Order: sequence, then C-alpha cells, then structure tokens
Amino acid sequence: MKHYWTVTPEWYGETAYLLGCGPSLNRADVNQLQGRRVIAINDSYLLAPWAEILYWCDNKWWLQHKERIAETFRGRVIATLENQIDGVRALRNAGQLGLETDPGAIRNGSNSGYQAINLAVHLGVKRIVLLGYDMQVNGDRLHWQPRTDMQTAQGFQRTLQVTMLPKFEYLREPLRRLGVEVVNCTVNSALKVWPYRILEQVLREEEVLV
Repeated sequence: MKHYWTVTPEWYGETAYLLGCGPSLNRADVNQLQGRRVIAINDSYLLAPWAEILYWCDNKWWLQHKERIAETFRGRVIATLENQIDGVRALRNAGQLGLETDPGAIRNGSNSGYQAINLAVHLGVKRIVLLGYDMQVNGDRLHWQPRTDMQTAQGFQRTLQVTMLPKFEYLREPLRRLGVEVVNCTVNSALKVWPYRILEQVLREEEVLV
C-alpha cells in the first residue's frame, strides 16, 4: 500500500522561492535566499544545500544523486512524485494539467518545476518567486551545469517547447483564483505566463513587508 504525504500550510501567507535548474541559475546569487522559504528542484540543491525542501520526480535522477544528497543536503524535507522511498515524502500524481487542491497530491505538468509550484500552494504561500525557470537551452547549456552535446540540447529544447512550456498556462487561472501571486525572476526566461521581475527588487519589497 502506498503512503502519501499530506502537506500542511506551514508557510501560510509567506513567499516561496523555487529554484529550477535552468542555465541562468548559475548567474543568480542564490545565497541571498538563505533563511527564506526555498524549494530546491533537482540539481539546484547543489547550489542551495540549505534549502528547506528538495523536490524531484525522476527516479533515475534520484539513483544518480541519492548518495551525494545524503552527504550535501541539509534541508528538512525531501519530496517526490509517487516514488516510495524511505526518508522521502511522496505525493500522489493527480493528473497532468491544472492545480491540485488535495494536499496529498499534485498535478504533474510533465515537469518538476510545475509540480513544485503546486507543492508551494499546498504549503500555503501567497507569493511564489521563480528562479532557474529558463525553459529553454542557452548555447551549450541545458541546465546550470555546462553541457556540450548539442544533439541532446536540440532534443531537450524541443521537449521544453512542446511538452513542458505550454502546460504552465493551465496554472494561471487557478492560481489567480486562489490569490497566489507568481513572479518570474529568471533572466531571459521563455516562460511568459507570469511577469518578469528583478530578484533584488522582490527581496527589497519583502524586507519592507516584514
């Protein structure tokens, strides 16, 4: 029998910073987010081992990284989609599109960045700030780590454009109805569903609110 994590709104009314793995992340000073509510997605835990939550969904990725995660990640929660692993909290896959309101499940959107947004909503946040959500290949970079296999890059670019990117549009209206603001602080992001803002400006606003 599968056991699923029921997420509680412990970040109620706060801002969550979601760290994707896009090429721009290696230019962002993520260390300035220490002490804030941060979800590291996949490889971004390497830049933010202090993030409160690490989220991933690809079991192949987990097998490649689990030993390094045990050595490096200092956060409180490791979470995933469906994978039943000791020490990892699993969420039920509730389908592909839209926003899931059941706190034990999320919609998958064909990518972990989409799923992390749904997780942040379950945590009760009112604002979500996206970093590393490039949703496009930058030169020889698929992710923030350098890559040189251009054939792989071309295939990944098509996956981003055709399979992943269009699905974010299905989050716009459900998030608006819930009153959750999303700000994209990813430089040169192909994701245009939400407005672009400079991270430093967002952080200054947060300081004023506090």
